[in-house]
Amino acid sequence: MPPWVVILFEVVFPTIAAIVVATWRITRSLGRLDARLANIEVRIATLESQNRALLKAFPQVISSLIAGHLMTAEQGTQLIATALEVAPIAEILTKIQPTLNPLSQADVDRLRNYVERLKQGAQLTVQETHDFYRLSDIITREYPSNEGSWLLFLVAGILLGALITGSKK
Repeated sequence: MPPWVVILFEVVFPTIAAIVVATWRITRSLGRLDARLANIEVRIATLESQNRALLKAFPQVISSLIAGHLMTAEQGTQLIATALEVAPIAEILTKIQPTLNPLSQADVDRLRNYVERLKQGAQLTVQETHDFYRLSDIITREYPSNEGSWLLFLVAGILLGALITGSKK
C-alpha cells in the first residue's frame, strides 16, 4: 500500500471524524443550554412583571396607611431615609448612564439630587415626586437586574403614596 493511503486512513480520516464528532457534541450541548437559558429568561421576565405590578400598587398601600392614620407623612419620610441608608444607592447611581431616549444626563443628575435630599430627610415637591417616580420607573426598565433600581422604585412608591394622601386632605 502506498504511504499516502496509510496516512490518509490512519491519520487524516480519524482526525476528521474526531473533529466532526466533537463539533456535533458541542453543538448539541449548546442547543440544550440555549433552551435552558430561554426558560430562565421567561422566568426572570415573569418576576420583573410581578415586581413591577407590586411596586405600582405600593403608592396606594402607603396612601391607605397614611389616610387611616396608621402612618404619618413624617414616618414615611423616615422610612425612605432609612431605606436609602442601607442600600447601595450610590452604586446604582454611578452605573446609570444617560441614554438618548428616555434618560438624559440632566435626568440622572436630578435623580442623584433627589436621593441626596431624601437621605437627609427632606421632602420633595409634588412635581419632584412625580419626576422621581418617572425616573425610577425608567431605571427599573433599563437596569432590571440591579436590585438598587427596584429599591428606588419602592421609595418612589412611598413618596407618591404620601403625596396622594396629602393631596386628598
